[in-house]
Amino acid sequence: MVLENNQFFIHVWVKGEEHLDSDFAGLDEAVKRFEYLKDHWQEVFPDGLTAVELVDQYFDQIDQFNPIN
Repeated sequence: MVLENNQFFIHVWVKGEEHLDSDFAGLDEAVKRFEYLKDHWQEVFPDGLTAVELVDQYFDQIDQFNPIN
């Protein structure tokens, strides 16, 4: 994967393992996907979801959702 300017990633943690859910060129699309996952996490993910995180191309956190808290 080649990193470009203004690239955004959504990572999920399930049963202690990190997975890449998706990547986007624009923040608006990434936020829409993040909000969808946050609102529908019980239907989308298997048991054991720990967190969903939206980060930029430098992996700086923009937002995080933790269904346990």
